[in-house]
Amino acid sequence: METYEKLLEKTREYLQFQMGLNIIRWDLQTKMPPRGMPQRSQELAVMSKIAHRMATDKKVERLVSKLEENSEDLDYTQRREVELVRRRLDRTSMIPDSLVAQESAQVAITTAVWKKGKDTNNWKLFESELVTLVDISKNIATIMMEGIEAKCLLDAQIDQWEPRMTADTIARVFQRLRKKLIPLVNKYSEASTDIQTDFLKREVPVAIQRNVVTDLASLIGYDTTSENAGGRIDEAEHPFTTGYYDDVRFTIRYTPEDLFSAIFGGLHETGHAIHKQNQNPEWKWMNLGKSCSSGFSESQSRFIENMIGRSPEFWKFYYSRFLKLTNGLFNDISNELIFQAINVVQPSTIRVTADEMTYALHIIIRFEIEQALFESKIEVADIRDLWNEKYEHYLGVEVATDSEGALQDIHWAWAYWGYFPTYQLGNLYAAMMLEKLTRDIPEWMTHVADGNVSTPIQWLIENVQCKSNLYDPAEMIKRITGKKLTPEPFLDYLDGKYSVIFG
Repeated sequence: METYEKLLEKTREYLQFQMGLNIIRWDLQTKMPPRGMPQRSQELAVMSKIAHRMATDKKVERLVSKLEENSEDLDYTQRREVELVRRRLDRTSMIPDSLVAQESAQVAITTAVWKKGKDTNNWKLFESELVTLVDISKNIATIMMEGIEAKCLLDAQIDQWEPRMTADTIARVFQRLRKKLIPLVNKYSEASTDIQTDFLKREVPVAIQRNVVTDLASLIGYDTTSENAGGRIDEAEHPFTTGYYDDVRFTIRYTPEDLFSAIFGGLHETGHAIHKQNQNPEWKWMNLGKSCSSGFSESQSRFIENMIGRSPEFWKFYYSRFLKLTNGLFNDISNELIFQAINVVQPSTIRVTADEMTYALHIIIRFEIEQALFESKIEVADIRDLWNEKYEHYLGVEVATDSEGALQDIHWAWAYWGYFPTYQLGNLYAAMMLEKLTRDIPEWMTHVADGNVSTPIQWLIENVQCKSNLYDPAEMIKRITGKKLTPEPFLDYLDGKYSVIFG
């Protein structure tokens, strides 16, 4: 159909421009010289305005309307592609170019100020710029609310990351999690006290850490070294992954005394990277060819990081390789001890290094703060104190500095409102996928222990990643696992795993 082909051409141009813009944003975090920030903010403002105009082109609107009038002539995948373009139009077409440019410029400034604030332990420095960004974000969310008929400002923000998910649904699921997790954390953190963990902070040269992370990425299927490599690994203050199909990059943060943070950060970002590279190639440069949601993207990274990377079977296989790569620095530590140490339950202030069990509470805290902020129950000036109170109440830890408190994450500086819940949704999806994988291939962990890590990876590619954006997340998880979203598999997974570890 000629009209459909014209729509695909418009979509291809938009996505190609958007992916180029993402690489420029990657450069902002990795290679850009310090003096370049004001200039880059102006460049990003203009380019974001252009991208917005492409996304809301009146020609695209007319093409979509015509295809909707003749939808009986389309097959399911064609109707889905039209639906996805319509969803984007409804969400963004009423937002003025000037507001998009204003947000993009402010994000560049807020990101730079966040870095300074974190480096100097100065929340107030960041707070002043965050106030401006929140005001812009609320204005944009108000417009998006009308376009997609969202019930509240936060729903409009969440919809960008997890289509058709609502804050009310997340709040109900998180309340069930919080109620059951806090007793589990208390139980297993006490059981963890006798596990030796001091070697986790053993000093390891950054060059060795780079080799370990590169090796792990290659093992999972992310090529950064061959002549046909489609990825690269760089360094940034906060790890993240960006890119599309044949050019997917991630960043990592190395510190000499924290090799294991680099290991699990690397596994996490590798999960994101192979997900981006293994979308259905037939749908490249189509909305169908992207992940259906951020929660699904996080499910792939958390599966690789935790359900494979923190398993005893993985360390049974990888142990000898690990000793060789680290030049014997851990020859005195057994693989069983490594497995126990990387799974201790220890409430802490830092999300990215949190264990699997306490991690969910870190996310719940951030979601509850965002919900209060977008319901105007708190102001930006209240965030730091509320953050500290919730950490003491939910995790029993005292936040000593701003840098390990409300300044630790970059997401709010990026205006990624509503993104944090997708990390925990990813954990829930991953646990549901784990149940289904175990039904399909009961011996998969034996394969991992024998060094065949590709067995679960291939299952994920075939059953999750290649489905790309064919369905909304609620329908996607039901089709993959046969179940609606539920926290029970995640809770069962945690209790089962930790009861085996600690008896």
